[in-house]
Amino acid sequence: MKKRTGSLWIKSWLIGLSCLLLFGCGYGFAPQGEYIDKRIKNVYIDSFGNKTAESEVENLMRTAFINQIIQSRRFKAVPNVEQAEGIISGNVLNLSTAALSYQSTILAAEERMTVIMEATLREKDTGKIIWSSRNIVGTTDYKLQDVNNPRPARREALSKLARDTVENAYNLMMSDF
Repeated sequence: MKKRTGSLWIKSWLIGLSCLLLFGCGYGFAPQGEYIDKRIKNVYIDSFGNKTAESEVENLMRTAFINQIIQSRRFKAVPNVEQAEGIISGNVLNLSTAALSYQSTILAAEERMTVIMEATLREKDTGKIIWSSRNIVGTTDYKLQDVNNPRPARREALSKLARDTVENAYNLMMSDF
């Protein structure tokens, strides 16, 4: 009797493992933009607007979008609008920093940078909006290495913030959120 129970347990385990291998293969967590018309393959990333006091933040966001499109498999970034079937555009609406911790000298030791942006994907020919979001928020925390010269730490944080926020925006776009 013991031998049969052990054999049944092994058979059940093997069947379960086989099902796991069979149904587990090919599962993907990343959205692929299935709702977007397959004719849209080439995308032009238009210049972004900047409604903040921080210069060049719109260029960092645009560059981050170009890099994100290059990394993706769904679209190809093209250098001019004539080659595109779709256009991504956007605006940086707000950029703010807030101190998270202070040194004993009352100077900030760590800060949080927050950006709010909007982005739109539209068809070039018809102008039809495929996806749009007006409230894409990103944050990053960073340490100020040199309180006498905080610009390098802030610039590095801004680059990271652009990459992370655009990755989030791209995932929202591909998920149709």
